This record gives sequence, C-alpha cells and structure tokens, in this order.
Amino acid sequence: MRSLKRPLRRLIAATTAIVVIPAAGLQVSSPVGAAEPERQAGQAAFTAPDEALGKAWRKSADVLVTGAGDTDGYHLYVARESEAFGWSTLATLTSSSLAVGPWTGAVCVTGSGRYAVAVFAPKKAANKPELSRAGALAAVVEIATGKATHVATGVELAYFNPACGPGDRALLTRSVGDDFALTTELLTVDAAEARVTRTRRVDGQLTTPAPAPDGDYGILGGQLVRVDATGKTTPLARPQGQPFAVQATAGSGIDLVSVDGEQAVAQRFRDGRLTVTATGPRDRLQLFGQRGGRNALVGQVSMQGSRPELSVLPAVSQVRALSAEGHLVAEEVVTQQSMRAVGQPLRPADPADAGDVRVAVRATVSGKGAVHTLDTTLAPTLDVELGADTNQQRAAVADIGSPTCAIPRNDPRVQPLQPSPDMVEWAVNQAVHGRLNVTRPANYLKAGLPAYQPQGLFPLRQLVGGGRVPAQIMLAVLAQETNLSQASWRVVPGDTGNPLIASYYGNHDNLDVIDYSKTDCGYGIGQVTDGMRVDSNVFTDTQRRAIAVDYAANLAAGLNILIEKWNQMNTELNAHKSYMNNNDPTWVENWFLAVWAYNSGYYPYDRRNTDLQNGRFGIGWFNNPANPRYPANRAPFLRATMADAERPNEWAYPERIMGWVETPQMKGFPIMTEAYSHPEYGANSPIYPDRFTKVLSIPDRYAFCSEVNSCSPATNGCPADSEACWWHGHATSGNCLMEECAREKLSYGSGAAEPGVKRIYPRNCETFTGDKNGNRNTNKRMSLVYSLNDTGQYNLGCDIGATDGKFTIRRGSPAGGGTAPYAEVDLHQIGAGYKGHIWFTYVNSSNPKRRIVGSWTPNLDLVPGERARYDIVAHVPSHGADYHNAEYLITTGTIGQQRTCALNLAEEAGWALPGGIPNPNPANLGEDKWVYLGSYELGRGAQVQLNNVGTMHTQNFDAVAFDTIAFVPIGSNPGHSCGDDY
Repeated sequence: MRSLKRPLRRLIAATTAIVVIPAAGLQVSSPVGAAEPERQAGQAAFTAPDEALGKAWRKSADVLVTGAGDTDGYHLYVARESEAFGWSTLATLTSSSLAVGPWTGAVCVTGSGRYAVAVFAPKKAANKPELSRAGALAAVVEIATGKATHVATGVELAYFNPACGPGDRALLTRSVGDDFALTTELLTVDAAEARVTRTRRVDGQLTTPAPAPDGDYGILGGQLVRVDATGKTTPLARPQGQPFAVQATAGSGIDLVSVDGEQAVAQRFRDGRLTVTATGPRDRLQLFGQRGGRNALVGQVSMQGSRPELSVLPAVSQVRALSAEGHLVAEEVVTQQSMRAVGQPLRPADPADAGDVRVAVRATVSGKGAVHTLDTTLAPTLDVELGADTNQQRAAVADIGSPTCAIPRNDPRVQPLQPSPDMVEWAVNQAVHGRLNVTRPANYLKAGLPAYQPQGLFPLRQLVGGGRVPAQIMLAVLAQETNLSQASWRVVPGDTGNPLIASYYGNHDNLDVIDYSKTDCGYGIGQVTDGMRVDSNVFTDTQRRAIAVDYAANLAAGLNILIEKWNQMNTELNAHKSYMNNNDPTWVENWFLAVWAYNSGYYPYDRRNTDLQNGRFGIGWFNNPANPRYPANRAPFLRATMADAERPNEWAYPERIMGWVETPQMKGFPIMTEAYSHPEYGANSPIYPDRFTKVLSIPDRYAFCSEVNSCSPATNGCPADSEACWWHGHATSGNCLMEECAREKLSYGSGAAEPGVKRIYPRNCETFTGDKNGNRNTNKRMSLVYSLNDTGQYNLGCDIGATDGKFTIRRGSPAGGGTAPYAEVDLHQIGAGYKGHIWFTYVNSSNPKRRIVGSWTPNLDLVPGERARYDIVAHVPSHGADYHNAEYLITTGTIGQQRTCALNLAEEAGWALPGGIPNPNPANLGEDKWVYLGSYELGRGAQVQLNNVGTMHTQNFDAVAFDTIAFVPIGSNPGHSCGDDY
C-alpha cells in the first residue's frame, strides 16, 4: 500500500479492509456487510495427483499453511490435498498505520488443524534490536475461512515465535530489556477464542517455547524448563547441544532438536529424562508439529528405535513448511518482490511484484517435486490500526514540540537524487582509498550549498595501525542498512525526493504518532546518525545538509563511522583489545567485530566501572552468533539460497553483512548481474561445493564464547542474560597469512569518472503551451500553477518559468489544528510530474490526522469583476498517483459556484485499463499526461482543490498526487469536459 506503482503482473480483485484497534479479540477481514470471499481455485496443483499423491488424495484432510511477505503485507498461503495441493491465499496481514516497505513473519498451525497463528512485522525491524525484541504484531487466522483476528502488539520477531502445540493453545514471546538485562514475557493465546488469555514474565531469555497438555516448556539458560502459571521456571534437563526446536506431543513427551558440533541431535523428554531419538547432519534435521499432537523429523534422519507420535520424512535439504499430515513439504517459499529486490537493489520494493510468490514443493508419498510461481488471490485482509497509546494520546493534545532531526522532511531545498547501483560502487571504491574528490557545484541539487568535494567535507579517517576498509565491507553495510538508497524508499533511481531518514518522528513508522524524544535521525545511504540532531555540533550546517542531499557525501561520512568502530576496539590496551584473526584490516573477515559494533555498539574498557557497564566491557550479546534467538542449524546467510533474504531476523547482523559480501546484491531482472564485485578470495579460502565457488571464512557459532562471558557449547550459550554476556578478546575464523581470507576487489580505479544515473523513468521536460487543441484565447495570459511556489527549487534540470499563482497544502482536520503535524508524516515529495516535482499522499476515509488538502489559486488575467471562460487542465504524473476517484473541487470565483471533476488517476497514467483493471503489461512505466477538468467561467479568486479523503478499491491504487494545473483562457471557443484528454 505504501509504495509507488510500476507494472502490475497480476490482476487483483477489489477489496476494502476493516481496520482493527489493538484491543485483543477485535477483528475483521472482509468489507462491511459482505459475505466471506469464496474459496479461490487452487493454483499450481499436481497435474497427475494419483501418481504424485496416491489414490486417496480426494478424501484427504491434509493441509499446508505457510507465509511470505511483500509490500502488501504478510500473506498466508494454503494448499489442500483434496484440491491436489493447489495453492490459494488464506489471508493477508498488514498495518496501514505503518509507513514501511516489505513485511516478514512466521506462522504455525495449531494441533487441531483449524487455526494458524502468525507473527508479522516490517522486514527492516531486523536491523533494529529494539524492534526485533518487541516490534511485531500477532494474529490468529481461521484456516477454513481466512478470517483473521489481531491478538497482540509488540511481540518478538524471532524464528521460534509463534509456537503452536497439540491443542488450540499457542504461545508468543516478547523480549523485554536490552544488553544490560533481559526478561521474557510469555503470552498465552487461545486460538479458538482468538485472544490472549494470560501474560507471564519469565526472568531471563526464554526461547523456543512449546505449549503442552501438561503446561508450557522452553529453553532458558541452555536448559529445558517448565513455566508455571506465574512465570516461575523449573529446570528439567540439559539437552545435548544447543536446541533450536522444541515441540510437545499429545501424550508422549516433549521433542527437541539441537546442534552438537557438526551433527543435529533429536531428543525426547519423558518421565523426567532426555533420551536421544535420532541424529543427522547439523543442517539436515528439522522438527515439525503435526495435526493431533504428532511430530515429524524431516531430513537425513538416523533413528534410534521408534517412538510414539514421532514419524520420519526424508529430505535432502532444509524445508520451510510441512503439511498437517506430512504429505507435502514446501522446500522454498520466496516472494517475487524479494527476488527482484535482490535483482534491483536501488528500486523500492515493487508493488507490481507484490503477491507473486515462488514455491518449491515435494510430495512425500512419491517424492515428486514441482516449482511454481503463484499469484496472491482475493483473500480476507487484516489491517491493524495501531493508533496511539494513552501517553501518546496525551502528548497529541499537548504541544508535541519541534523536530529533533537537524534536516527537515518535505523541504523542497532538500531533495537528494536516488543513485543507481554503479554510482554507489564507484563512490565506495573511491572513498575507501581517500579519493572521492568529485566536485559538487555550488547549489548542487538546489540545496543552497557551496561548492565542495565529498571527502573535502569529510576527510577519510585513518585506521589505527594503518590500512583501509575493504570496499566490499562498506558495500555490504550499505546493502543491509538501506538497500543502497540515499533518498526515501519511495524514490527510484533518477528521481529526487525526500531523504531517507530513520524514525524522523520517533514513531517506529506509526503514522499516528509523533514522539520527538525517540527519534533516530539516521540519514541517507549510510544512515549517518551522530551529529544529525539539532542539538549537536559534530557537523556544520553545510556538512549536515550534504549528508542529507548527496549520496557521495553521506557515504564519506558513513565510512568514517565504520572506521571509528574499528578504531574504538583497536585503541584499547592489548590485554583488552577485541579483534579477529591477525587484525589486519586488509582482510574482509577481520571486520566481523567492527560491523557488529556498527549495529549494536561497543562498550569500552575505560568506562567499565560506570553504573551502566557494571564492571564489564566489550560487544553486546544481541548480535553474538551463539545467541539462541538465531537458529543453531542455520547456514551462512544467503549461501544456500537467496530465500534467506525473506527472513533476515534469523541471522546476527555481522553474519548478514558477510552474506552480502559473499553474495552481492544483483541488478537487472529477470536476467541479473552483480551490482558490485565479489571480493578477491585467497588461494586457500573455503570452497562451497553447492555453489562451485570460494566463500568467506565465517566465524564459528561459538567463536565469541569464552570464560569472559560464561558462554560455551557446554552451557548452550550465555546463561546470564545481562552485561555478563558481553564478549571481548581474540577470535579466529581463518589464517589470513595462509591465504584463507578474502580482500577487496575494485571495479573503479583512480580517476574513474562518476557514472551517470540510470533513470527508471525518462526525464520529461516538455513545456505545456495550451495550444494543442486550438481553442486557446491568445489575448489573455495562461496561468500555470506549480506544486512549488518557488520554481527555482525544481532540481531535475528542466527549464521552468515562474508560477502564475499560488499552491498551498493544508494539513489535518481541522486544517492547521492539533492534527496538522501528524498529516505531515504521510506526505511525500518526489521528482515526478511536470518539470520534476509532485507532492503525494495516500487516501484515508476518516482519520483527521492524515487529512491533506491541496489548493491551486491562479493569478488570472482578469480585472476586478471580470469573468472569462477557461479550460482547466491537470497534469497527471507517470508515477506517484493512482487513486481511482481523485475528486477535484473547482471554485469558479470569490462568490462563484463550485463544481467537481473526478479522475481515475490509475487509468489516466496507464496503470489501469478501462474499468479499473490493473495493467498487466510488464513493460508499462505509466505516462505523464494532461487531462481536462472541464471548462468554466472563472473570476478572480477561482481555485482548484484536491484532498485525500477516500477508500482504496483496488489493491495498491491509493496514491493521490498534487501536480501542476494549467488555466487556459478559451474566450468563446468550445471548451472541454471533465476527463477529456489534452
């Protein structure tokens, strides 16, 4: 819902979601008064089901439910064996209260097989420890109907959340605390009632919870524990290895699987003790719950005898989901949007791909497999309305204060250009060698800056001990942090727009909240935060504006921040220094600790005796690979499959950075090439057979466990759940001097010129004359009213004259009142439309905090009291506007009449075919177009207005744009009607 539109590759039926407030138990999923949607025919069913599934498939009740996220939300998909395992969409879970990109999540099915429980969150929450701990939403979905109910807000985004058991009771976790102290809230969900029935607080980090008939279980401090009704835990047994899956049976005990060295070990707890039930390769043994309280081990399983309520299914690799009775496995589930995001890193997630999902499946009866790309079909949609909590509501009544981020949003003088991938690689290649000295002319991008060079403003800091940052490390950090974007994710390469700013309003993307005490103020491609608040004197105003506007200047500043993290650890005394391998910055692997600190900070030795650090120092526990919040059986990020990008929260931040080094983002789709170079691997770097290529020497899961943090394989991690888990010291992943490590590889050498931007949409500088249809009265002046009153702020380089009138935006309802600042949150500017600037927002039917009204008031060539006939012509941009019912209000004069003209912006721009059907042409990029609003007799004071009050009827078609409007005098000549093409 929140992205600009480009080609739609599938048809989406019209739906209107009912929003849900956070109170547990409220729900809805369908339009008011509407019947539940009919079940859609399954897609990609087995074409020879008797052969693939056996003769009894028609009478089977087996069903598989899985999920995948995109910009539309987190989708649940269902495949029923009685339909030959054809796929359909069960439900879509989202929150239009959040201005976000793609969603991610996890889902489990209760033991009755009647309900799915899902946890879902914006994918970018994986980059923020506080959001990973408690920033997700939870819902219960009826599998028979798809009806979805929101049950919890602020739960953990982790691979083990949610947890289902043999009955209809599920568990959710919320991680409370930080690197200094950690507790877990355990929420009990009655799926049949679709509500949270109990919340308990457990001291410590509880992972892999499991509801059972006789209580609740989980892993705490490396031990299997039982949790009582008050949250008190009782240790039961210490599993062999580090557990990553715990699942209760209906009556035979608790099954779990752990990693012990290079093998996976399945164990069952029964009658007070643990017994090994099976073994297998470390990453080839998984545990799934099934209908009726049975469990299944999937993979390369070596059973040690048989066990009741435990079956075995062979698989050659890890799988994503298993059907309720084990007749189908989903080996891979990945959205087309994620695949394209990897393929085109600088484009925002494309809603054209939203709803397309690739699934690889295998029937367990016959072993027959298939790979299909599915279209998300009509399904109930849950749109969670977050609103504001009580404290935030009080704040809304009071003065909310002033922004704390130094460079404002929606300032026409701050419109960075979105670069293309080769520009970013060029800038990094130059910056790491201190030669990013391209000269930016005075008033670059109309930002009012003096002439400068990026590394003149931000000279390259020296690494302690010498050396430089490998280019691939910086590129990988940028890929993970911002997908290589300087401007907002709504802006495509070649366009300008608002800068990318992390939590400018302190609201974690909640559109109805402003809390300037909680702002992040991370700007641009490098998410430069330090020095970017109004009360900071780290940077001059010129430096801060350059950081916001220029990707190259931002990158130069961000590189110094990464260098600072390296230096922070390397200026410690030798006895207190933390480093990798031989500590030579030449080698990529040696930056593992620095990028860890880049994300979650470093606690220095000289501050160890402060109350904050309590005698400890080093790097925190959250990003330690041994942390049980990450599955112990995971392969290195992106090494086995690009589908890992669907679930970034399952890897620690430095593991993800090394993954983007090893597997560069790509450009182009469907034929893709690398957006930046691989590193240069050493002669003895590891070889990964499945890819026939060398890879990085990644640290072992327990590389950062030692006596300093009481962490070891024997304790299954760190049992303290506090600053006692911080680590410092020396870790080894490879012998760099023996060519087991990788170094940088440059694509652009010294003196290489900055590549030109590769635009997605061609720049259109055509000038409107009003003469096209021959009815203009040339005896009077035509008035063009632009979206910016100072046309000198248009920064795409088109020739442009002065505006002949005034454009204003009124915010909130009533305009200018207490809701006005909130309306600014979902208002945006991009370099689209006539001469390269529009404002746009999204429709909303009733929320006064999101009300936007744009007004165009021309300086008509009229004397007082005179009236004359004019054609009014509105410019519809090629992108940024697609609402089906944009109603323009025309006031003909100071005491004149009011008329309306409604345009289908999606049809006018070419995003929809006649009748509102989304354009299926994959090459469609929309078109800039002038459209008549009608002919009217106007006098002084005439005005055109457009607001964003409305309801989305077609998925993703909800953007209203404020572009240029022309007032063309026509005298006695024939005029035009509303909707006529110019």
